[in-house]
Amino acid sequence: MSEISVIVFGLILALLAHLFEEVHTGFRKNFPIGEMPKPVFVGINLTLYTFCFVTLLLAWLGHPLAIPLGWVFALIMLVNGVGHSGIMAYRRAYFPGGITAFLLVASSIYLIHSLLRAGDPR
Repeated sequence: MSEISVIVFGLILALLAHLFEEVHTGFRKNFPIGEMPKPVFVGINLTLYTFCFVTLLLAWLGHPLAIPLGWVFALIMLVNGVGHSGIMAYRRAYFPGGITAFLLVASSIYLIHSLLRAGDPR
C-alpha cells in the first residue's frame, strides 16, 4: 500500500467522522443559505464517497489517475474544513461539523504535502 493510499484512507476516516458530526448536530437544518433538502444532502455525500473510494482504489493500485484525483479530493476537503471553521469564526459559535473540520484541514494538508513530494522528480 502506497503512502498516498494510506493518507487518502485517513482523509476518508476524517470525512466519515465529519459526516457523523454533521448528521448528529443538524447540519442540514443549519445550512447557511437555508435548510438543505435531505435528498440533496444524501446525493452530495453518495457522490463524494464514491469519488473518495475510487481515489483510494486507484491510489492502492498505483494508477496514475490517483494523483490528480488525490489533488481534487484534498482541495475539496480543505475547502470544506476551512468553510466550517470560517463559519464558526464568523458566528463566534459552534456550527455543525466544526469540531471535525480541523481533521479535514490537517488530513488535506498532509495529503497535499505527500502529493507534492510524489510529483518531485528528486
